[in-house]
Amino acid sequence: MRPIVSWFVRDPVASNLLTILIFIGGVFGAMSMGKEVFPSVQVDYIRVMMPYLGAGPQEVEEQILIPIEEAIYSIDGVAGLDSVAWQGGGQVMVEVEVGYDKTKLTNHIKTNIDTITTFPRESERPEVTEQVFRERVMTVALSGDVATDVLIDFAEKVRDDLSRLPQVESVELQGKRAPVISIELEEYQMRRFDISFEEVVAAVQRSSITMPAGSIRGENGTLQLQTSGQAFNESQFNEILVSSRPDGTKISVGDVASVMETFEETFFEARLNSEKMIFIQVYTEENPDVVASTDAVKNYVLNETSFLPGNLKINTVQDHSIMYQDRLNLITKNAIGGLILVFIILMLFLRPILALWVSFGIGIAYAGALWLLPAAGVTISMASMFAFLLILGIIVDDAIIVGESIYRHQEEGYEVHEAAELGAHRVMVPVVLAVTTTIILFAVMFFLPGSFVKAIWAIPIVAVIALSFSLVECLCILPSHLAHMGPEKPPRTYVTWQLKYLRQKCSNTLLKICNNRYQPFLAKALEWRYLTILCFLIALIFANSLLNAGHIKKQFMPNVPWDYVGLEISMPDNYSKTQMMSLLKKAEAAAEELDSDSVLKEQGLDGKVVLNTLAFLFGYDITVWIELSPGVTEVIDTAIVGERWIHHLGKIPEASNYQALTGFGAKEDQGFSVLINSNDSTQLNAAKTYMLKSLMEIHGVSRVLDTSESSGMDLNISLKPDGNNFGVGLTDVANQVRQGFYGAEAQRIARDREELRVLVRYPESARKNVETLSDMRIRTSDGKEIPFYSVADIEYVEGVTRIRRVNRERTSRIRAYEQKSLITTDEISKIVFDEIRPELARKYPSVRLSKDGFSSDETEFYQAATKLLITAIVIIYGLMVLTFKSYLKPLGVLTAIPFGLMGAIFGHVLFGLEFSMMSWMGVFAATGVVVNDNLVLIERINQLRQGGLEVSQALMRAGKDRFRPIILTSLTTFIGLMPIIFEPSEQAQFLVPMVISLVFGVLFATTVTLIFVPSIYLTAASFRDYLRGTKLPTTSL
Repeated sequence: MRPIVSWFVRDPVASNLLTILIFIGGVFGAMSMGKEVFPSVQVDYIRVMMPYLGAGPQEVEEQILIPIEEAIYSIDGVAGLDSVAWQGGGQVMVEVEVGYDKTKLTNHIKTNIDTITTFPRESERPEVTEQVFRERVMTVALSGDVATDVLIDFAEKVRDDLSRLPQVESVELQGKRAPVISIELEEYQMRRFDISFEEVVAAVQRSSITMPAGSIRGENGTLQLQTSGQAFNESQFNEILVSSRPDGTKISVGDVASVMETFEETFFEARLNSEKMIFIQVYTEENPDVVASTDAVKNYVLNETSFLPGNLKINTVQDHSIMYQDRLNLITKNAIGGLILVFIILMLFLRPILALWVSFGIGIAYAGALWLLPAAGVTISMASMFAFLLILGIIVDDAIIVGESIYRHQEEGYEVHEAAELGAHRVMVPVVLAVTTTIILFAVMFFLPGSFVKAIWAIPIVAVIALSFSLVECLCILPSHLAHMGPEKPPRTYVTWQLKYLRQKCSNTLLKICNNRYQPFLAKALEWRYLTILCFLIALIFANSLLNAGHIKKQFMPNVPWDYVGLEISMPDNYSKTQMMSLLKKAEAAAEELDSDSVLKEQGLDGKVVLNTLAFLFGYDITVWIELSPGVTEVIDTAIVGERWIHHLGKIPEASNYQALTGFGAKEDQGFSVLINSNDSTQLNAAKTYMLKSLMEIHGVSRVLDTSESSGMDLNISLKPDGNNFGVGLTDVANQVRQGFYGAEAQRIARDREELRVLVRYPESARKNVETLSDMRIRTSDGKEIPFYSVADIEYVEGVTRIRRVNRERTSRIRAYEQKSLITTDEISKIVFDEIRPELARKYPSVRLSKDGFSSDETEFYQAATKLLITAIVIIYGLMVLTFKSYLKPLGVLTAIPFGLMGAIFGHVLFGLEFSMMSWMGVFAATGVVVNDNLVLIERINQLRQGGLEVSQALMRAGKDRFRPIILTSLTTFIGLMPIIFEPSEQAQFLVPMVISLVFGVLFATTVTLIFVPSIYLTAASFRDYLRGTKLPTTSL
């Protein structure tokens, strides 16, 4: 390594070419990087989806979900199963084991499901698909007072146009219900003409066909034979012959039924700003570029939609490029501010040309990172931009140490080339080791578990690459530049004279602090080294007690502010469509009231709050999103907007789920969530009631909901004991009731690129009325018609609208919402699992509790983080042992690591922040910097010891020699990140805990490096000499 450094010092052309190469690579790398708001996350799930139209959740669970679960749960590669049954179908989400081939597992699952022979005849074929992450970048909404079919036709045209844009990877038309041909028979008409549902179905299947019949190959060519009688519209179906009477009368479908083209009977409505809409989602997949995609779509909407009628509006909403640009501007502003502050700090203590070249190294490290990031799959996103900001003060540390060493050798009178070589050689070992340790501590973040951690993998990737290039720069490029620095010339202007005077003043002040304050204090600390060590240990124990005793609130997941606020409401299935629509409109009206909300105005919002409102009704679930006006998230926490929205809407006692979604990941981390699992439904329901009651008794819990199941009423049909006397079985009753109320599927036909189902059933008014059963006739195989109630009974029973199963067990999810000023979700979790769970297990032995959502990630994260940190420290210790040729000396370096955590804790106390996952990642980063400073100090001590100085003298001299670079590295780290610490924008607040941990961990560890580590070193030397029977000289103190 030394010859390489010397070669670059003696050959400036090589260093210049390397610099140019890195910058050119950085430019091309930046041009090829994708752009997205937040990084894409690999989704390790496979979905098995199976419609069972007309069936209730319990039938879906018993006949669809359980057979699928039993068929696939034991397959290699399956890590877990999460199943949901709803009205008309269900799905099983298969979690894939880490590292397992997802495609291979998908094929295996398909094979096993194909062996199931017990699926109901009326169910659809199962769909097994790998889940692929797609980032939605924009929504194109068509709305207006037009007929639904007209709206769909134009939406399909827009979708097709957008899919052909080269900048758009994927589009999906949503808000469209499937078309249906409904052949509706009145019961009295069926009796009048003596026909049944089966006869009409058979007539359609018999007459409405198009079938190839081969070909005739004659002398004059080939003729294709086919029968063409397929009906496609109402009039064609009306003409289909059902039967002929003996008198020659022909009865057609139109004589006995009403035929109409309609849509699937789903509780579905989509609205934009209170108008009916249909919408197209625009996605990016493999090559995200949110800016290019949204620009292309906006250009199309602006210039290519003149074909739309005047009463049909087209709008672009949920434009993620706006969020991207806002976040990019925010972090760029803070990065530039931090860079300027770092340069100013360097100018105050180093020669201007030296400060310039040290700062220039930041640009080289950034350019090198940009060069290689596309190959690592990293895009320009909030995570990667924050990573560049985070490492601003870290990557300059090694350059400061090398530059300061070269500068000191020049001040000692060495020739400039010799000073560059000697200065770089003197600190090369600690710098290489220091950067390597920091890289290791960032690299272990790759292995941290959790979906959110995966979303911010860009941070360690950027850090590792940038640190690698900063090492190349400080050892190969920086010495070459400083070798041509030359003696400092006298200032020629008043400004340069003032700058030099200020720099000398700062340098002299720092020198005085070192000589007059630090050195005497260090001497006393070494003299009273045991008391010094004890004081530091007491401070460390006190800091840990603040964290572990609950004086600092802990919150695992940070809430990432978003430019949207959502509202979710789930209602029981005894709510009618009219009631659901009324509730949807109330939620829209409540959103409109936010513009004039007095509380929001007091918080600093003056003007329009809501830009757009998107409302969705699906079954008994309502989801409403409000798109906030530009600048709102810079002024106020979106959680307050969500609270005010709920305030205006008011309480909804019947809701099984009622919550505001106020940030990225908010849905999963809204309140505390726990899963109650059991296959014993009686114990499950009893345990659920007990848990709801226990949670409400916790001080600080505002409300508790059972979000897994919505209760309602089911109508259970059973055969009377003497029903068989009529020649009727339960299957006959069930089939004919299904035909009347859901429909008998006569055909599926392809028309205009979509599948059209033909259903034979009762009219809509009859299907909505239970009294229809009174008029219904059950038809036997010999043509008899028997009143429904003569053969069957009905019973109203409690039912559910949704059933969830986790790992083959029925599951209920209980969610508790906290008052954040009184309690945190971590504290609720501790009460539940330490106090409530033992009593629950005693009362209901078959019931198990498990964490849900991000709560389930928390334990796994902390366990993995502890193991990874220990692993990293062991690796670092091994590298130091190889470097120092000693087993004891590296321990002196590692003793400072816990004090980085101490600084992080005190920083959170000072700013009143919760300790989150981001805080712990900041501790990882701080650990690397802490080790760096200790390495520089220990290496200098070792050099002085090898030069013949006694231990105490070496400690005092090393502290003096390394005082300035250690202080400078700490100052640059703090100053470089100061803008983001004091950034008022709500958008940046989730980043602040990580920055606080890094900054205060480094600041507190600086004291540890300069005072505690020398005391430990001297104590170890005393102990070693005691064992050898010698006495440590103390006269130098």
